[in-house]
Amino acid sequence: MNDLNAKPTQNPDEFEDAYHGDETVTHIPRILIVEDTEELAEVLEATLQRMHFLTFHESHGMKALNTYQEVRPDLVLLDIGLPDMTGWKVLDAIKESKAFFKRPNIIVMTAYGDPANRLMGKLQGVDEYLIKPFTPDEIERVVRQVLQA
Repeated sequence: MNDLNAKPTQNPDEFEDAYHGDETVTHIPRILIVEDTEELAEVLEATLQRMHFLTFHESHGMKALNTYQEVRPDLVLLDIGLPDMTGWKVLDAIKESKAFFKRPNIIVMTAYGDPANRLMGKLQGVDEYLIKPFTPDEIERVVRQVLQA
């Protein structure tokens, strides 16, 4: 788990965007995982790192917002039930900060698959909605789909 001065869960030097003469610029997507269940966060990190993404993890909303400002992720995997604030409030704060840089794609992860929560996700501009429990294969499919859209 990361502290207030969040560090990537991998060595960022291995993943920096690179310019090599006339070669194409390679951008390694940065993914912020906001999940308070450590076991699930570890599965998410392992799955995404296997896909060669740079991952950052926070278990609390306020820490996640600090990390969001620092790393400017391409994608946020966002749990709705966090210890200090709801994921919806985290999403509101992300949307308010979009004036500074492009808003990332958002995948909401929750155990609440009821129609009211799904509607809230649609109204909030969520890209995808994952209902817990889900498999690493589902994570991989949904992340690829959202990043390629």
